[in-house]
Amino acid sequence: MKSLVVLIALSGSLLAQSQIKTRFAEIQGTVTSRDGAPVPNATVYAVSQDLRFDDLPPVFVQADRNGAFDFRGKLALGCYKLYSRMSDSPDPFDSFFADATVQTPKILLTSSHPSARVTVQTAPRAAIVTGRILDADTGAAVKAYLEMLDSEGHGYSVLVNGTYRILLPPGKDVMLMVTLAGEHEARPIMPTAPLRLEPGQFVAMDFSIAQR
Repeated sequence: MKSLVVLIALSGSLLAQSQIKTRFAEIQGTVTSRDGAPVPNATVYAVSQDLRFDDLPPVFVQADRNGAFDFRGKLALGCYKLYSRMSDSPDPFDSFFADATVQTPKILLTSSHPSARVTVQTAPRAAIVTGRILDADTGAAVKAYLEMLDSEGHGYSVLVNGTYRILLPPGKDVMLMVTLAGEHEARPIMPTAPLRLEPGQFVAMDFSIAQR
C-alpha cells in the first residue's frame, strides 16, 4: 500500500511538472512586411509539426497595432511553423498561393528552451479579380465553372452563377478558363495570355460566352 501511495504521489508530481512546462511554452515576436516595417493587426498562425498533432487546426493570435504578438498560454512543448496573413492574404502553405520568397520560421519549444522570440514576415496580399460570366447573345447570367491554373498545374475551380470574386497569387502567371456547367470540355475564353498581378491589385473582368 505504501508503495502504491508513493507511486501515485510521484505520478502526480510528474504531471504537475509537465503542466508547468506546458504552461510556460510560448512564442513572442513581431509581424513585419517585406521591407521590415511592423504590420498591425495581422493574424499569426502556429502550425504544429509533430506527427501526432498533424490533424489539429493551427493555433492563432492577433498582432497588436505595433505588429507584436504573443502565444503565451496557447502552446504545448513541440515544434511549430509560423506564418502570418491579412484578411486578403491566402494560406501560404497552399501550393497555389505558396511564395518561396516569404520566410516561414520553424520553432522548437522544449523543456530546456520553452520560449522563443521571432520575426514573422506576413504573406503578400492576394490579387482580387471580380466580374461576371454572361451569355454573349442575351447578356444573361451564365452558370459555369471558373478555373484557375498556374504554370505548375496548381489551381482551383469554382462554380459561378453570374458574378464571381476570386483571389489570385501575386507575381505568378495564372490562366483563367471557363467551362459551362454540365460541359466536359474546357473553353479558354480570356485572357489569351496568363495573368500576372501585383499584391493587392484589383481587376474587373467579364467573360462573354457564346453558348451555341
